[in-house]
Amino acid sequence: MALWKTLVSSLSGDDASRSKKKPEGRALSPEDFKRPQRLKEGYLWSEGMIMPRPCTIRDMSPLTAQIVLWHDDIKPHLLARPIRLFSSADNKEADCVVTGREANVLTLRFMSAFRAPSRKYP
Repeated sequence: MALWKTLVSSLSGDDASRSKKKPEGRALSPEDFKRPQRLKEGYLWSEGMIMPRPCTIRDMSPLTAQIVLWHDDIKPHLLARPIRLFSSADNKEADCVVTGREANVLTLRFMSAFRAPSRKYP
C-alpha cells in the first residue's frame, strides 16, 4: 500500500498526502522501472549464403534471440547449418543455431559468446 501511495503522490505532486512519518523502505528511483526493449539491426550469415541477410533483433537474452528477417528468401537447408548473428549496435557476432521458425521470425540459440566480427558486414 505504501508503494501505491508513493506513486499517487509523486504523480499528483501533492506533498500533503504524504504522511509525516518516515516512509517504509527506500524511495523509488528511475532505475526501478524497466526500460522498453530496443530493437536492433543485425545480419544473419552462414557459409552457404552469398551475402548476409538483414534482420531485426527483436528479443535477445543471454542464451537465445528472436529475429525478424527482412526478406523471407532463405532456403531451409541453409538454416540447418550453424549460422552467425551480427549485431550492428554492438558490432559483434555470435555463432548460433535455429531452434524454431514461423514465417520470417526465427528463434536462435547461441552456441558461443559475442566476439569481434570475423568478416565485414554491410
